[in-house]
Amino acid sequence: MKISTKGRYGVSAMYDLALHQGQGPIALKSVAVRQGILNII
Repeated sequence: MKISTKGRYGVSAMYDLALHQGQGPIALKSVAVRQGILNII
């Protein structure tokens, strides 16, 4: 089964949100940084 890049990013984001549930609102930017989707120097 092939999963698109958007699909992989979506699954990664859902996984990250599940790991950090109960911690209140989570910024999309912080999810992206933790998942290696966005690199901040």
